[in-house]
Amino acid sequence: LMVTHIADMEATNTALAELIRALKPGDQHSATGTSTKGGFQTADTLHSTHPKANDPTLVTLKRHIADAVQNYARLLISQECARPPSQLQFDSWGWGVILRAGNWQGHHVHPDAHISGVYYISAPPSALADGQDAGKISFYDPRPRANMAQLYAQVTRYWEAPVPGDMLLFPSWLEHSVAPFEGEGERICIAFNVRLLMR
Repeated sequence: LMVTHIADMEATNTALAELIRALKPGDQHSATGTSTKGGFQTADTLHSTHPKANDPTLVTLKRHIADAVQNYARLLISQECARPPSQLQFDSWGWGVILRAGNWQGHHVHPDAHISGVYYISAPPSALADGQDAGKISFYDPRPRANMAQLYAQVTRYWEAPVPGDMLLFPSWLEHSVAPFEGEGERICIAFNVRLLMR
């Protein structure tokens, strides 16, 4: 997992939240097979061919995503590839998600991608509290044995709070979910996938 905090994004986050809320009438659950339960998810073309893809606030965020993906791809290639590719291109797509009290995201992975990520725009107070998983993203140990027969004090789940301004990148095969939260506030994020095209 790679967590990067992007400084001075308060005004951009406010504009991004307004943009995603405004898409709700036309885009609700436009992506097929969504894991979002009870919340709102935009079409997965938000970063590419969506009518709002060239909104200045999205353009700003996409630059930060591109920088983070470049850094993460270098790490991934050094760990996973026998030799570095002679050519590397990125195919990416993304979507916005709003969760409110009682909404959640089920266990899932991101097929057809290599790198996945999420940028946090806003979070409810309960999701930022220590000691509970409410509103946090959870990642699960991918080894069957680890989840079937845990050893004493073994950690098989890791969670990360949705801190506004944080960007989290992870391998697309890593199973994850978001637990429901209670109370006021919205959990708003933009998620994205990246497919590496290498030669």
